Amino acid sequence: MLRFGWLLFAGLFSVLQAVPAVAAEWTVSGAVLERGARRPLPGVQVSVQGHPSISALSDAKGQFHLDLPAAGTYSLIAVLPGMGNPVSIEVKLAQGAASPAPVFYLRVPETLGEMVVTAQRAPERVSKSVISGKTLRQLAGSSGDPLRGLQSLPGVATVNGSSAPAVRGSGPGDNAYYVDDLYIGKLFHYGAISVFNADLIEGFDLYAAAFSPHYGNVTGAVIDVALREPRKDRLGGKVNVNLMGADFLVEGPQGENQSFYFAARRSYIDLLIKEIEQDGVTVQIPNYWDYQGKYLWQLNEANRLSLHLHGAADSLKLNIAASSETAQMEPVLAGDSSLSDENSMQGMVLDTIVSDTAFNMLALERTYRRSSSRIGTAGELTFTQENLILREQTRMDISDGHELSLGVEFINARVKINADYKNAPCTQFEPNCDLTTATRKQLTDDFTSNAWSLSLQDRKRVLEGVTLVGGVRRSAENYLRRDYTEPRVGIEWEWSRDMLLTAGWGRHNQMPTGEQVVRQFGNPRLGHIRADHSVVGIAQKVNADWNWKTEAYYKKFGNLVISDPLLNYINAASGKAYGLELLIKKEETDRLSGWFVLNLARSSRRNDVTGEAFRFQYDQPVNTTLVGAYKLSEAWSFGMKWNYHSGTPYTPILGTSGTYPDGRPIPVYAGVNSGTLPVYHRLDLRVDRNYVFDRWKLSTYFELNNVYQRKNVVGYSYDPSYTRRDPVYAFVLPISFGVLGEF
Repeated sequence: MLRFGWLLFAGLFSVLQAVPAVAAEWTVSGAVLERGARRPLPGVQVSVQGHPSISALSDAKGQFHLDLPAAGTYSLIAVLPGMGNPVSIEVKLAQGAASPAPVFYLRVPETLGEMVVTAQRAPERVSKSVISGKTLRQLAGSSGDPLRGLQSLPGVATVNGSSAPAVRGSGPGDNAYYVDDLYIGKLFHYGAISVFNADLIEGFDLYAAAFSPHYGNVTGAVIDVALREPRKDRLGGKVNVNLMGADFLVEGPQGENQSFYFAARRSYIDLLIKEIEQDGVTVQIPNYWDYQGKYLWQLNEANRLSLHLHGAADSLKLNIAASSETAQMEPVLAGDSSLSDENSMQGMVLDTIVSDTAFNMLALERTYRRSSSRIGTAGELTFTQENLILREQTRMDISDGHELSLGVEFINARVKINADYKNAPCTQFEPNCDLTTATRKQLTDDFTSNAWSLSLQDRKRVLEGVTLVGGVRRSAENYLRRDYTEPRVGIEWEWSRDMLLTAGWGRHNQMPTGEQVVRQFGNPRLGHIRADHSVVGIAQKVNADWNWKTEAYYKKFGNLVISDPLLNYINAASGKAYGLELLIKKEETDRLSGWFVLNLARSSRRNDVTGEAFRFQYDQPVNTTLVGAYKLSEAWSFGMKWNYHSGTPYTPILGTSGTYPDGRPIPVYAGVNSGTLPVYHRLDLRVDRNYVFDRWKLSTYFELNNVYQRKNVVGYSYDPSYTRRDPVYAFVLPISFGVLGEF
């Protein structure tokens, strides 16, 4: 009997095992998001306390689904894979009540190593520096503006009152600026602040010498800025307020394959402080505004279209009293003066995967610039230029280690000029430039010009670890009627897994500035400025924490422009620059990071007519920068930057000799740039404090600039009789702060 009962029980059990399980009565659906940013977190395990068999993983959209067996109260637990600090949420299930939709907000630790010079957007490695926008955004003394940190990089000289870099014996005006493969004409406002929302700058490449033939019309350096892509998970925004201005950013998806962002900014100091007056000069506080927009559309697997908008403007007004020393030295400056500058750009870039080995980029853009100035009684000038630019570049992988790229570019420019002012042709070669005695001229002109170029670059690995780079650029323009062929060569030798040797040489040309080539005020028969770049370098990765790089370079300049009494300007000067640079860097692999830069350089210019040679105006034989950052926790970090450079040159005034027709004394100058200013050094400190809430973030920073209050001399001013000389000190805001809210 007992045996029969056992067999009956076993049979019933087997039957029950064969019956499908009854579906759970409740399904709980929720989401797992990053705390603060609300980005979806896939692959997060969500489990039920006390029910080890019930769990789920969040999907690509951060969503999860749990089947629960009965009504009651459950504790759900979510934890990142490999991380601690689980988060729990209690849910209650009851008959007739709506099913809860719990949302977990998990704190994601910041990824280390973003300072690492990584992820090359272009394969070139000769004389190239790459750094992330986030690293420079948190640099002490930057006021949260990444591009203000350019002057802390190798080969870059400190320029007082500007963030535009002077690189390896070239001036700020000798550089070319690109943003997302598009030309950008204005990168900095009058106040040395960059024209881009700091949060949008993902990083940039700085090419200091012998760069690719796909870059043209530049003899200095190339700054290639990359803006990040819009977020694609949800609509979000940011609001930023700092000492100088305020800005906002809105971004998000537009359907499954489209996304956008738009940012705008305006200064507000001019709304709080209307004007300042000193020594008879009244200045209305300058104001600026800018905006940026990007729209991405993934058309299909092979084609992506991006639309770009950009605009920026500055304005400044001042009044110089007739009784002021400034007006006594230059009477035409007395009265009201105003300056304004406005730039805009609209562009379209189509990136296409032609095949597994061929890629194409087609860019079409329109740029517009309008500048106007009125200087006392010296005159007025209005200048507008509209450019239509077509660029195409194709890259083909011929074989493993062999890449060929072709580029073509066409620029149509329309220029309008309305000028009525005193013309005093002046360059770096002439110290005395008296505007009052200059001849007044008029010009109303409207003309178009065209420029085109073809470029070719071939990169081929010829031996194990050895890559040869060869290229050529052919360019022409019909305004000055000039054409140029410019070869570029380079070598990249991977001596070992952690050591790289590089060398490069390139020939470059650049059109003179607008006022130097326009008729009546300039010389339409000028030639382009020429420069030959030579560079050798060695870089080594010591370990995951430390690496170093050193480069030696030589630049030779020709066809530089000087003033001429008959033709206004002529090509009759030359120059050279050479130096040695050292970079030692501690990566962000732990709490401490930073870098040390040492630049040893000399740069000079020569007037080929008179034979006079002198130091270049940005010559700084010794320039060193030490940057450090310490991350105390996810919430707190501290930074410092110390810069030292030897005194820059200036041209002293020795006295006077005779008078102008109006009775003013004529100053007698020493040799051009024959004087040297005192050495410059400055220490900046910064503290960052970040707050992370479930649905938003708050980031704050505070900076102490020029901590030990060094009075750095940047020049000298003279009284109207040129018998008294007073130092002019660098203007530095003692503090800076910012508050950024991300929603």
